[in-house]
Amino acid sequence: MVCGRKCSFFCLFMSSWAFLMLNILGICFYLRSLVLLMDLPLPLIFHDPEDFKAKAEEAYQTVAIRCFVTAIVFLGFVFISIIAIRQDNKKRKRLYKRAHRR
Repeated sequence: MVCGRKCSFFCLFMSSWAFLMLNILGICFYLRSLVLLMDLPLPLIFHDPEDFKAKAEEAYQTVAIRCFVTAIVFLGFVFISIIAIRQDNKKRKRLYKRAHRR
């Protein structure tokens, strides 16, 4: 594998954290939290309040979907990290058995 034991655990921790955080953010954007209004990619000038509402609704939906998709990508990294840790454990067991045979 490309990385060692410590790197795999670090990647597992960071990917797990990112998965949880992005899901929470996605839920907040999906529920249209006003706290996150400033984080939306909106233009600075609107013609009327209805125009603002329509564009904000669309932006909330778009950002929520992006958060959920990115969380799925990080879930893939969680699985890759778990595979790397398991392969490292197998390699350590083989080396341990080989060392005690002599």
